[in-house]
Order: sequence, then structure tokens, then C-alpha cells
Amino acid sequence: MTCQCRTPERALREQENETPSKGEPSVDNNRGEFLDERLESADAETGGVLVCRVCHSRITRRDLGMAINGSRRHVFFNPDGLVFELGCFASARNLTPAGPETDEFTWFPGYRWQVVLCTGCSTQLGWRYVGADGGFFGLILKALMEEEQGIKS
Repeated sequence: MTCQCRTPERALREQENETPSKGEPSVDNNRGEFLDERLESADAETGGVLVCRVCHSRITRRDLGMAINGSRRHVFFNPDGLVFELGCFASARNLTPAGPETDEFTWFPGYRWQVVLCTGCSTQLGWRYVGADGGFFGLILKALMEEEQGIKS
């Protein structure tokens, strides 16, 4: 498994003084924000923001895309035959975990997965993947859209 991730300075944080946790991604249940050691620049929050297609909650940014197994995008189908095009992202926010972590039927060997829902509207936006070398988010690209100018959640 190839995990080529950048190390941005601030992880879509609303407050500059937040301290990200070390190790596996975890969720801050008060804000529905996943925290990990990958951080991003506050100045970089202009442009390329991806929001939930249903409620326009901010989820991630294009520049947080990362290559997993040599690609940032993957197409998979689940055991029921539903097809998903996923984008892989180092960090995301406004997501709520749903259900247990599991490694059954994982699309990324070596990673456990857990469904993630939009905190704003409960739409399934993808999965959080956690492995020995960290984690990432596999987000359903059809469920996201580019943020329109003037609309911020």
C-alpha cells in the first residue's frame, strides 16, 4: 500500500489554538470534526472547498487529496453491487461516525473502515479508514460539490 500524503499546517480548524491528537484519526464529538496529526494552513482555506451536496456543510478541500495505492480516485462496488467513486483525503470535518470500525470487505487492505455521515444532514458522505500507518477519508465524490462563492457553513 502506498500512502503519499502531504503534511498541511492546520486541519480545517475553526480555532487556531486547537491541538490535534496524535496517532489514529479521532472525532471531536462536540463539533463532528475528525482530528489527526495532518494539519493545513489557515490561509489556504480559499478556493477548492468541498461541501456536502445536500446541506452545503464544509467537508474538506481539494488540496487535501492524497494518493492511496497510487491514485487519489478509486471506483469500487460493495457486496450489494452499488458503485462508488471515492476521493481520498488526508483530513475532513463536519462528519459523524456511524457504526463500528471493521476490516470486512475493505477496499483498502490493511485499513479498517467506518461509515461517516454529514453532521449537518446525516447524508452518508463516505468512510474513514484507519491503519497502522495512520488514516484517511474515502469520500463519495457525487455527494460533494465545490463551495459556491459567498456560501460558507
